[in-house]
Amino acid sequence: MSNGVTGPTHRTAVTLSDVARAAGVSIATASFVLSGRDGSRSAGSPATKAKVRAAAEELGYVPNRNAQAMRTGRGGGIVLALGTLGDPWGVQLAKQVRDDALEYDLSTLVLADERWSEYFSGASADAGFITSVDFQEDGPEKVRRLAAAVQTGIVAFTAKMEPEGFDVISSTPYCAIAKAYARLRARHETVHLLAPDLASRIPGTINHPRTLAFLDAAQEHGDEAPERLLRLTPESGRDTYLSSLEWLVAPDRPRAVICFTGYQAVALQFAAERLGLNVPDDLEIIAIGDVPAESEYFGPISYYGVDDVFARISAVVIDAARRRGERAGEKHTFDWEFFPGATTHLDE
Repeated sequence: MSNGVTGPTHRTAVTLSDVARAAGVSIATASFVLSGRDGSRSAGSPATKAKVRAAAEELGYVPNRNAQAMRTGRGGGIVLALGTLGDPWGVQLAKQVRDDALEYDLSTLVLADERWSEYFSGASADAGFITSVDFQEDGPEKVRRLAAAVQTGIVAFTAKMEPEGFDVISSTPYCAIAKAYARLRARHETVHLLAPDLASRIPGTINHPRTLAFLDAAQEHGDEAPERLLRLTPESGRDTYLSSLEWLVAPDRPRAVICFTGYQAVALQFAAERLGLNVPDDLEIIAIGDVPAESEYFGPISYYGVDDVFARISAVVIDAARRRGERAGEKHTFDWEFFPGATTHLDE
């Protein structure tokens, strides 16, 4: 006897075959269009691609990424191995890649730790961007092993490697640090480096190439015991801000500071403004690395970086995802330049 209550209706999942039938194309063509391979001739004309996408949207088709990865070797995604979520540079890059990748039906994932070798060994991704190759023990060799063993299009951010079946983005700030030191030293007796404490990472802060470049620049200017010019803070924007508040009220407070990263420059500027210091009259700041406008609160920060860096990296990574089986790997060299902001005086 019925109690008048109707049970839930079970809707049959829409299949790729349903989409192909609705669009009037073969299953193979629908697969090429919806799997991110619509740049292939097999995907058909622009009109055909539009019909397939319209049919998929109307039917509510959701591709099975696991089945797709097993069938095509493509996971439909780009993985950014950034190592942290606290740096505005990484956040801005992730936004750029996300926006650009959606056009090709590619998702964007962020790996917020340094276990990129283990992750890519067991996951299916169309492309992976790895930022910490030079700062991990055996980093270059790990990249070589991954490139030989997985189908992921690897893009390595490294100054130590050449393309070996994967892309290399070479962009080193060491000359920029020397120029930043000279720029500030021309107006100040002392120039400091504000850097995160990387004791838990290889090679640590003191032996990091950015720190070594700073120490070399100080020695070239005849500044004795340059290690005394280092100010280490815990590795977060909040801790950098709190440490900067203490630093800026000390009797020997800094007048000119090079910041290891953009997020540290933002924190230092914030602390100076909180204490009523005039930037740049009381304190000049130069960041090493691009400072996204979204992270700036009190006017643009002067920095050394790469012009249009986020769009350029995104283009390389997406191309690696779309053509990973068709290219041997390329080297992309990004040169650094100075972008003056409100935290430095104009050069005389």
